[in-house]
Amino acid sequence: VMDWKYYEIMYGERYMDTPQENPEGYAATNLIEQAGKLKDKLLLIHGLQDPVVVQQHSVNFVRAAIDKKVQVDYMIYPGHEHNVLGKDRAHLYQKVTDYFNQYLKSNVSF
Repeated sequence: VMDWKYYEIMYGERYMDTPQENPEGYAATNLIEQAGKLKDKLLLIHGLQDPVVVQQHSVNFVRAAIDKKVQVDYMIYPGHEHNVLGKDRAHLYQKVTDYFNQYLKSNVSF
């Protein structure tokens, strides 16, 4: 969820109240406004037909990143909703594993 005002009302307003009742909460959790602060790698993955977190979340975040000259990696899974299922799930797991090994592994300390 990049901006709670675009999330489904029943769930979002249960925890956040309405944007009119809680403007500070919505502003504080709006990741679109934070896109310019991203300093490390980000892999954003979205099911194209996701009815829960609609494409507007990802598209608005990517637009904000472009406007702020921040690079993000964006992967769309056509034909999938909120979860990537079936044979494409293996592709998703490989994508995440490869991304971690290529960009993030050396930055992790235990």
